[in-house]
Amino acid sequence: MLENLIIENFAIIDQVDLTFEEGMSVLTGETGAGKSIIIDALAMLAGARANSTMIRRGAEKATLQAVFSYQADGELAHFLAEEDLLGDDHEVIIYREFNQKGRNNIRVNGTLVNLKTLSTLGTYLVDIQGQHDTQLLLNDQKHLPLLDSFAGQALTKVKQAYQGLYQDFRKVTQQIKSLESNQAEISQRLDLLKFQQEELATANLQAGEEDELLAQRNRLQNFKKISDSLESADRALNGEVGDGVLDRLAEIRQNLQEAASYDEAYQNLSQTISDAYYSAQEASRDLDERLSSLSFDEQELIKIDDRLQEIHRLERKYGATVDDVLAFQAKVEKDLSSMGADDLDLTQLEAKRQTLRAEIAKQADALHAVRAKAAEALEKDVNQQLADLLMPEARFEVRFERIEGYLPTGNDRIAFYVQTNRGEGMAPLVKIPSGGEAARLMLALKTVFIHQQEVATVVFDEIDTGVSGRVARAIALKMKAIAQKVQVLAITHLPQVAAAADHHYFIEKSIHDDRTVTSVQALDEAGRLDALARMLSGNEITEAALANARELRKNQ
Repeated sequence: MLENLIIENFAIIDQVDLTFEEGMSVLTGETGAGKSIIIDALAMLAGARANSTMIRRGAEKATLQAVFSYQADGELAHFLAEEDLLGDDHEVIIYREFNQKGRNNIRVNGTLVNLKTLSTLGTYLVDIQGQHDTQLLLNDQKHLPLLDSFAGQALTKVKQAYQGLYQDFRKVTQQIKSLESNQAEISQRLDLLKFQQEELATANLQAGEEDELLAQRNRLQNFKKISDSLESADRALNGEVGDGVLDRLAEIRQNLQEAASYDEAYQNLSQTISDAYYSAQEASRDLDERLSSLSFDEQELIKIDDRLQEIHRLERKYGATVDDVLAFQAKVEKDLSSMGADDLDLTQLEAKRQTLRAEIAKQADALHAVRAKAAEALEKDVNQQLADLLMPEARFEVRFERIEGYLPTGNDRIAFYVQTNRGEGMAPLVKIPSGGEAARLMLALKTVFIHQQEVATVVFDEIDTGVSGRVARAIALKMKAIAQKVQVLAITHLPQVAAAADHHYFIEKSIHDDRTVTSVQALDEAGRLDALARMLSGNEITEAALANARELRKNQ
């Protein structure tokens, strides 16, 4: 709910700081005192567009701030969490500043946001209803969402099932249209993918294969050099009798062992040479095995060259490396999978669409049935509200039209109709001529739909224009009933409405230093009686008017 509202340099308001409470609050005052300006400021804090002409003359900028409280487990809290705008103590602090150059500074709980985010946030905070807003509520384009909201959970699962089928039906329909208009292009694309799939599958490339082949080719191409080097090494190790490295190491080993037998100081040196001798022996045996197994296969070299040429050809077509070619092959497989034969067969697609059409028709009927039941309950509730608002002869009705084809919402088109007086016949709500009747209808609908809305504050901006007497009293009681669910702010000229409120704010304008200044005062009981007396009799407060005011307050 709205807890605090600060307005500075906005229209004719110099500075206003208002604190609001739960329940129903009214704002009264003479015409032109600035009541609607306060609502305009609240609307801008809820996302309405700002205009530099609204800045008080002589000021560089206008600043607005509002503090709202909210429930921790509601949709508003979820939205704030998603936008990373959560504040302390379940409060939303909105600050908005705009200057003569048209620049806006909007912050929510200290975080800079854009106007779109503020507008979305505003839908959770404030519902402003004026005479223009009444017409929006009565717009038949809004009626189906309102009915679905009223139906609640009973409709949700059925609607979700329908929308799932609708998306499948729409997807198949788009596939058919795409195939019909791009058949040749799709066929060419499919042929290319199949050719690439077959070519790459036949090649059967393996990760790391190219590096291994290059290493094998290098060994075969350098066979003579490798063979000569190994043979030279073998001659050096073994040589003629007594002339090879092994023989010389054996001689050295024997000499050092003899020296070490006389002096332990040579033991380490003797051991080092012994280790070298045994290592050389092992290397000699390994070298003999390598020499005996060494062979040159010219056909193997040709085969390796051919394979490398094939790999390089594929790399020129599909990627710089084998890994790139394998990645391209995976993409080909994926594209072919997404272009499955069933998806490219018009006959099968059409059969699938017909099956879905039958299923979606059945689900649309189920959706219609739930809506029809909800419409009966809505008609009953609204008609009861109209009776409470002294329109006992009025009749509210939800009319259905089943359309050809299917929309995301089903195949229902609905409109709200009403008969305000007996014998006049049913007519769309938007054609109601009387402002007073429109106001009561809006209140009736608002009372019924308030349970489906999560909003902190409802504002009624002079919606009671054109009514008086018993009707005014009925409207006051209905606003008070709404205030049991959400906070209500009402601008009114009706003493009956003002008397019914829990809190009363009086707005007046005065001249200070040759400038018009608007001020707002929260009234105590005595102040409320004076304000009601003025509303009843004009500027002069008479005893009769005061007595009438006391009677109005007493009856609340």
